[in-house]
Amino acid sequence: MKYSIVALSAASMFIGVSAFTGAKNEDQADKSEYVLIDVYELPAYEDKGLHIHYGNGKTEFIPYANDMKDHHLDDNGDLLVKTLNKLSSEGYEVISTTGGLGDKSGFITKVFLRLKK
Repeated sequence: MKYSIVALSAASMFIGVSAFTGAKNEDQADKSEYVLIDVYELPAYEDKGLHIHYGNGKTEFIPYANDMKDHHLDDNGDLLVKTLNKLSSEGYEVISTTGGLGDKSGFITKVFLRLKK
């Protein structure tokens, strides 16, 4: 009887502690907790588009489909939305954004994402 009480106590402590560890599923184990998207809307900038930083040296560049002359916001906005939807399906959520004017007559936006908990 004494051993069953000890075993039951140990089991309940293990279950209680493991409930608060925030264990990630296997799909999230290889992912960085945060992702940063730099959105460069600078017509004079050579690499205008989305620069995605996944951490651990992994980056991705998605160039704009046009040269930003006419109606660039519509097409480029769709590109950003598609990218955000892709990252959302991979378990990320937007936690913050910021933006400002670039030094070459354009706009730079930063989108910060984190793995959903």
